[in-house]
Amino acid sequence: MLNPRKTAPAIPAIAATAFVLSLLAPAPSNACSTFKLQKGDVLLYGHNLNQPGMQVPGLIFINKRGVFKIGRSWEEMITPDRRDPSTLSWISRYGSVTFSTFGRDMPDGGMNEAGLYIWEMSDNVAYPKNAALPKLVQMNWMQYVLDNCADLDDALATLDEVEIGGWGWHYFVGDGRGECAAIDFAGGRAVVHRGAALPVPALFNEPYEREVELARFFKGFGGLYEPDLADRKVPRFVKTAVLIRDFDPAKEPDPAAYGLTMLERLYVNEPAKWSVLVDARDKVVYFKTELNPAVKTLRMGAFDYSAATPALVLNMDRKEGGDVTALFHPADVPEIRAFIAALPLPDGFYKELGLAKNDFVERFATHHVAGADPARRYFVGVWETRPDAENAAGGAEVELRASGDGVSGEIRNASGERYPLDHIHLVGGRLSFTFRNAGGTIYIFKATIDGARMDAQLWGIDGLLRKLALFKRRSDPHSST
Repeated sequence: MLNPRKTAPAIPAIAATAFVLSLLAPAPSNACSTFKLQKGDVLLYGHNLNQPGMQVPGLIFINKRGVFKIGRSWEEMITPDRRDPSTLSWISRYGSVTFSTFGRDMPDGGMNEAGLYIWEMSDNVAYPKNAALPKLVQMNWMQYVLDNCADLDDALATLDEVEIGGWGWHYFVGDGRGECAAIDFAGGRAVVHRGAALPVPALFNEPYEREVELARFFKGFGGLYEPDLADRKVPRFVKTAVLIRDFDPAKEPDPAAYGLTMLERLYVNEPAKWSVLVDARDKVVYFKTELNPAVKTLRMGAFDYSAATPALVLNMDRKEGGDVTALFHPADVPEIRAFIAALPLPDGFYKELGLAKNDFVERFATHHVAGADPARRYFVGVWETRPDAENAAGGAEVELRASGDGVSGEIRNASGERYPLDHIHLVGGRLSFTFRNAGGTIYIFKATIDGARMDAQLWGIDGLLRKLALFKRRSDPHSST
């Protein structure tokens, strides 16, 4: 959702006032919805975005793996003096498809090529505070999850890796196996519902425990009231449970059509601004908007997620339905800047925030280009062993290169053989990659970078092969020695 019903206590008072004054409609309640529909071979994730009383523009991004990124905190994005910038950086391990209002790497939700899905819904939350952790604004955290995580356990582990900031959202996360969880925040801690604690795989705009409590008054949940799907006063949680129960893949020739109908039946006060359905098995995404209700599709498998090609973008609001996969084009700053500048944010928003509109727009439109700054690419260069006791087993060199958005490299052994690097991944100073030798054997390289030193382990299929200490070549202009 573009903006919450209430803001998190962690947001500065000025910022909270700005969001409340500028974006919130007073009467209708928020009505965002997310669910998982899984039976037999069917695995669908669905989402409705609602923002009472206003339209919500949206961009769809095709994000690439192997891209170096600089994290952003909430404070540095919205305070005039860019307070408390994030200290986290990473190289994305997975490509993804994301839906966004505030530009690149600031999604409302999406799915990565490993099948991991995440989406937000507004709620009154209190994000945990931990000064020892790097900070990420909540949208950027969602991109961090999609960039770095393959499954639900990976995604949940990030809750202990970063301090999330921003306005009040809670989250539904699911993976390609159908493992899923609702993530609430209460009392300054993350509250995770999964497995038996997630009897209905869905999340709306109340804490999950509150949804379960309300459901107990309806038939099928221990209560007396009939869950009439046409009655808007029946909780969406209850309706979703009934619709999931009644789905029979053996009798339903088009599961995606059933999923889209589910989204339509979760209507509350007005049609959803966005409806998005993701087929996690076939990697097909269906979407529509209130302004343009014809259903569009994109095929995730048709895109090249390597960083050899640029990130792509498409505006959601297209009149024509059908397959839009071929309509994506390279994402550039001028298009993103123009999109954010046209968002329906009144002038009072910027005044209360303390930022000129142009400054706000520029920060969100260009924040992602920081990763292209050579001075911040601390990992780039040639890392080599030295002939001493630490590397008695023989020498090696690792070269990491950055060109445009992408990171590439190769490893060289003492015999001068060179092998290109695959699966390059970096979070903070923790680096990993894989490579194949001339015989096709796969190796895994894991390392920690500390200044001009890289302490590494080389792993094979049967376990740890050797440890190495590598040092950045002093002639490298980015070396810290």
